[in-house]
Amino acid sequence: MDLMKAPVIEVRDLDLNEAVRNVSFTVAGGEIYALLGRYGSGKTTLLEILAGLRRPTGGSVRLRGADPYTERDAARPAAVWRDGGLFPGLTVAEIVDAWRRWTLDPLTRDEALRLARLEDLADVPFERLSAGRRRMLDLALALVGRSDVLLLDEPTAGLDGADASEAWSVLRTLAAHGTAVVVATRDPREACLADRVGVLDEGRLVTGRAAARLRAA
Repeated sequence: MDLMKAPVIEVRDLDLNEAVRNVSFTVAGGEIYALLGRYGSGKTTLLEILAGLRRPTGGSVRLRGADPYTERDAARPAAVWRDGGLFPGLTVAEIVDAWRRWTLDPLTRDEALRLARLEDLADVPFERLSAGRRRMLDLALALVGRSDVLLLDEPTAGLDGADASEAWSVLRTLAAHGTAVVVATRDPREACLADRVGVLDEGRLVTGRAAARLRAA
């Protein structure tokens, strides 16, 4: 990764009440940045701010120079949330096609399925997908909008080792093509797969001994 590359994601002195406090970091295109913290540390809230779903009470967020809350069409973040989607009665292809109809200038169905490694499952009903394949479907839907900013909340929670490894393989491929990726996780081992790690504790990014304790927890 080119360390001189301009950041795609810029977070400066960000606050949201007591949930997120004075947080600053940047993420470049082609970089995977992990937010590591315990349950309740503010990870999901921070991702929601980056996704434009919450307005901060202080500081700023910029995605390619755009505010994701007030300029969502310009910022165009893509997100995969921990709970994922439920699509009973539809096949994988039908789900992606429906998502494409709601998206401006979407990827083709075949491209979305290829990126998420679901090409061979296009005709499989949602109910027959394993937990790992459902997670990859969530990722395919996030990619439909061609965003180069990808936010993931505990992307491998509940997955076995093989499915988790495949998910990270896809994330590395996306990063290699210039996507800026932010992963929120409670797992220090998963965080260490990222290029850089920010440790959240009670809404703050921490360093030094406090960070070392959390990474070892």
